Amino acid sequence: MKLKPDNNLSAVPQITPPSSGDLFARVASILEQARGNVVRSVNSNMVLAYWLIGREIVQELQGGEGRAEYGKQILENLSDRLTVQYGKGFSAPTLWNFRQFYRVYADRLEILSPSGRELDEATKLSPSGRELMSSEKGQQFGDELLKGFSPVLSWSHYRALMRVQDGEARAFYELEAIECGWSKTQLERQIQSAYYQRIIANRGKAGLIPTDREQLPGESVPAETILKSPYVLEFLGLPDSRNLHENALEQGIICSSTSRSGN
Repeated sequence: MKLKPDNNLSAVPQITPPSSGDLFARVASILEQARGNVVRSVNSNMVLAYWLIGREIVQELQGGEGRAEYGKQILENLSDRLTVQYGKGFSAPTLWNFRQFYRVYADRLEILSPSGRELDEATKLSPSGRELMSSEKGQQFGDELLKGFSPVLSWSHYRALMRVQDGEARAFYELEAIECGWSKTQLERQIQSAYYQRIIANRGKAGLIPTDREQLPGESVPAETILKSPYVLEFLGLPDSRNLHENALEQGIICSSTSRSGN
């Protein structure tokens, strides 16, 4: 997938038509690339938006954070107002999750502008599509440098990751999930089974090097399954219904993308 920066410095995912194969194979390839681009765009905007919301909450509570009742009142009020404006998906516990997400990954992004332009700037992808490049700072792990948030990982992935207390273990699981294409369920399974600790116990830290271990394969999750997850539907303001039609989902994504690009 080639990326071409636009006039606003954001990167626009491009679709590269295949040069070989029959008509069906070429058309299928185009559709798969397009669907993948949509999923990555939704993932990137969700995760970044929740990180930014978490940052706003942390900054608002500074100075009064020691008073539990103060923070509770602030978030309950914010939750009520967001629910009226955007529907469900912004309960007080969810907002506390955003706060915790920012605190865990506070050094991951270096975003200074309060205007919202960072949503465009931070969605610049590296050519491999593995990470969002928004600063020179990142978390070093082996030969890898984590910068921003990967567009191939969903909010559900990061919800699981932010609960891993050990920073090196968390970075390891994140990179493995990116490289191997782990689903959220696979990631949770490896965390719960202490995959990282088992490697350390058996082979030491040298066993963490990708070339020296057998990487656990991922699983293919259809784009429509990802886009119909409750988290995505809530983020896009769409109803969580079995009768949700593809054209309604598509329209919601278009409207959501249009409103964000206009900010």
